[in-house]
Amino acid sequence: MIFQLRNWYYFAITLTVINVILSAWWLIHKDIRYDVDISRDFLLIEEIATIKPFTLIGSHTSVAGVFHGPLWYYLNLPAFVIGDGSPLVVGCFWFILSVLTLVIFYLITKKLFNTTTALLATLLYSSNSIINSTYGLKMFFPPYGAVLLSPVFFYLFVKYLDNKNPKYLAIALFILGLCIQFEMAFAVPILVLTLLLLAYFVFKNKLLKHLFIFPVILLPLSTFIIFDLRHNFLQVTSLINYLTSQLHKTQFNLISAVYEKIAGIFSDTFFYLTQDNRFLSWIYSVLFVVLTFKLKMKPKIKRLYLIFLYFYFGYWLIHLSLKPLWPSYYWPLLPLIIMLFVGFINYLPKKIFFLIFTPLLFWNMYIGMSYIKNFNLDVSSRGKNSWAFHKYIAETIYEDAEESFGYYIFTPERWVYQPWYALKFVQRNHPDKISHPFSKQKLTYLVIVDFPRDRPATDSMGWRITDLQIASEPKEIKDIGIVQIQKYYLTEEEIKLPVNPYLLNSTFFR
Repeated sequence: MIFQLRNWYYFAITLTVINVILSAWWLIHKDIRYDVDISRDFLLIEEIATIKPFTLIGSHTSVAGVFHGPLWYYLNLPAFVIGDGSPLVVGCFWFILSVLTLVIFYLITKKLFNTTTALLATLLYSSNSIINSTYGLKMFFPPYGAVLLSPVFFYLFVKYLDNKNPKYLAIALFILGLCIQFEMAFAVPILVLTLLLLAYFVFKNKLLKHLFIFPVILLPLSTFIIFDLRHNFLQVTSLINYLTSQLHKTQFNLISAVYEKIAGIFSDTFFYLTQDNRFLSWIYSVLFVVLTFKLKMKPKIKRLYLIFLYFYFGYWLIHLSLKPLWPSYYWPLLPLIIMLFVGFINYLPKKIFFLIFTPLLFWNMYIGMSYIKNFNLDVSSRGKNSWAFHKYIAETIYEDAEESFGYYIFTPERWVYQPWYALKFVQRNHPDKISHPFSKQKLTYLVIVDFPRDRPATDSMGWRITDLQIASEPKEIKDIGIVQIQKYYLTEEEIKLPVNPYLLNSTFFR
């Protein structure tokens, strides 16, 4: 029996390792996911490394005037500096971070349950991590920090409620503060729910002195506090204005909002677990809630599940009027859902559990393998969310260019971060050539992303003629995948014509 059990353990570990290797598929092919958010992050990290070593804010949130903390950028800064800004070196760091996430997840699950549960949960998590459901691809941007830390917070918080040891409370609050740095839309509602539960717990158990531990949360929030003190409470004011506007919305329909959030509870959050299959999301989310209340568990374990449901339903209640609710907002709930879902193995007949677990495992692996199968080996055809693709575009321009040239970038949504950082990075390999970003020179390139092939390029044409005041025809045109590179030799008169000063050409909007 021991031999068979060990064989099963080895099988689970081997399959987990295979999943981890598959999750590095892009990196193995010298590429990373490189969308607008990630390219913006590289630009901001570059600013920290070269211009502003101390910054108090990170990227913008969905609330105007409110920003995430800068912790994600400082976490990535050493890898960025070591790799001299290479996204592939930072990608290697992300791979290490993803492995660390699985290790932490395994250790916490083992502490809450046992080795068998921890191995199965880690196996499922690793299969889910071949890709994740955020836009269908693996993502490493600020919310990932909260994904990494959410199981740590949950474990420490439950540990405090179990033994009333204040050190667990202090560390849990500190970790939650770090989560706020990474993803406010997740961690701020969790903080509100935590403080409400703690207030009840502390007064019920006459632990009033533990109230003095609460200010620990201010340590990781110090960057927000200092920023607001220096900028006339910009973020606090913006948040209050946003909440006020939400409450006074004349078109707000409570019944409609409640219906949407109920659908979200049983569909949206679990879609990470089911790789965006809404039908499976409903099945597994309802199953999760039913089993939590129906299964006979030890009181300590039952409370573990009830605390999670308190956070889970409370989170959606707090977000009742927030639209849109982006997937990254509740992504940090994923590891907790997997951990507790696999925990049912201890209270269900094994055959029934594996009848539920195995399809979910194979479904995640199937989606991951399908994605790998469809991976395009042709760099020029990988699309706008590929680092290798944008690097290829930049190299094409530098190899064609003369000693000095200018360039402008157009994308339909006007966020130009992806080609911009690639052009800045490739400049390092061409010290004999000088580029002038967002400047008209005698030789000027226009990089037009998502160039439409089946309709007139009215948007980009209007941008070129009206915003840049370049009316002449290009000397040469190159089409590479979804990008068109237009090469111009401008006259002195065209160079002197003013450009629209409101074009996005900095990270001001973060």
